[in-house]
Amino acid sequence: AAHCLAFARSGETVTAVTRLSLRLAEAGGWGATVLPLPPGRWADALDPEREFKGHARVADLFAGAPVALLERVEGTGQDG
Repeated sequence: AAHCLAFARSGETVTAVTRLSLRLAEAGGWGATVLPLPPGRWADALDPEREFKGHARVADLFAGAPVALLERVEGTGQDG
């Protein structure tokens, strides 16, 4: 997606940020855009009650803030 930048570090964290948010709004928002995640369950460090697995809908990922810091949930391993 042209308006999302994301990267994984050490297999334990995924950082995602919105880019060019005004152009994103002009284009109609995220629509059905998804962010494929590495295997396992991921908790949002900014809102630990939110968890993601597999493919995260970007609209859900950025629902509360234009950034997300996901941490691998303990005990899930990299195999999911």
